[in-house]
Amino acid sequence: MNWFWDEAVPYIQPGGAGHITYIILLIIVFIIVFCNREKFSGRESRVYLILAVIGLLHQLMITSWYIFETGYDLRDAMPLHICRVVVWFIIFQGVVRQRWMHDLIFYFGLYAYGSFALPIAIHPPHHFVGWTFVLLHTVIIIYPFIIHWMTGWVPAFKGAIRCFGVFLVYFAVILAVNALVDGNYFYMDDRPFLHLMDDLPYIILNIAGTFGVFMIGLMLSKIMLKFEKQSYPAE
Repeated sequence: MNWFWDEAVPYIQPGGAGHITYIILLIIVFIIVFCNREKFSGRESRVYLILAVIGLLHQLMITSWYIFETGYDLRDAMPLHICRVVVWFIIFQGVVRQRWMHDLIFYFGLYAYGSFALPIAIHPPHHFVGWTFVLLHTVIIIYPFIIHWMTGWVPAFKGAIRCFGVFLVYFAVILAVNALVDGNYFYMDDRPFLHLMDDLPYIILNIAGTFGVFMIGLMLSKIMLKFEKQSYPAE
């Protein structure tokens, strides 16, 4: 077996060595970014370009792997996975640079924390797809911090409500795609838990849970900002 490339390589276990490795890598990247936070101001064009290139690199990597290894089965490739969509937001933001896009990236990107906290069907760090996993979720988590330190942007309740409205549209599309390709977006088909719950309550739980995640993310960001001693430029 090719442990770097093959689809059949065993997934990591939550709390296992691979999981801990991914968390350590995220912490290292965050520390590096944090220590250089004062350097972002005034370099907006370069920062947006770098983030967009990293996002595009991820999309090319994961798409290529699915094409060459699995034949790009839409059920498994899941191109509309919420974190993949966030990466497209980051790529487009390199061009459009709209403040409301920061909100979308932040609130939709909160799902990346869940992937780090409870990795399900994730390849190990020595696997090619493992590289794409850590690249994808790290850039999503780091992005709002960089933008805040660079522009002064902060999450707001109005933005959370707007993004939740966008999420409802996105979730409706996802349910349609699940039906068309027998997909497993939001674990509607193969659930890691709540196996006995009917589909409608499970759908409502996903929607309510997402709103709760948005509110928790907003609340925690406000708490973190209270401890911030340095001011940053307002966009």
